[in-house]
Amino acid sequence: MKRVILLILVLSAVAAAQTACDLSSIAGTYAVSYIGWMSVAQPGGTMVTLPGTIVGVISIGYDGKLSGGGTTSAAGMGPPADWDISGTATVNSDCTGTLKMTPKPRAGGPAGTQTDRFVFNSHDKSFLTTIVDLAQGGQVFYPAISSIWKQISPAPKVAA
Repeated sequence: MKRVILLILVLSAVAAAQTACDLSSIAGTYAVSYIGWMSVAQPGGTMVTLPGTIVGVISIGYDGKLSGGGTTSAAGMGPPADWDISGTATVNSDCTGTLKMTPKPRAGGPAGTQTDRFVFNSHDKSFLTTIVDLAQGGQVFYPAISSIWKQISPAPKVAA
């Protein structure tokens, strides 16, 4: 009987230590930092690969809606550009998920699309992401870009 009770206590502790995620787990405001490389096909089909970075602040609401903004810089593609971000987050119970974003340039022009896959660390409230799809103004980019999102507030404020 003592062994059964001990086994139940141990299994209960293990179950309690396992984290399950949902939208309320990831809600908050995050400082984001991306770094990596992206390739783009130039006229004539020549591929060019350039280093790039993104920094910004993005909020995730309890409903999974994204808002915020950031600045991109890619060597050889002009000056840094500021963007407004909207989109949605989906999260699985194992704390993996997808971020679908619509970056719109503040200087005007068409909005782009960006899809990230992520792993959320519920202990330190951070994301590790990688961009899996990126397009802007009819051009498709081939990214090798990863990021870290660190929670700066548990409140899902509108970030800009």
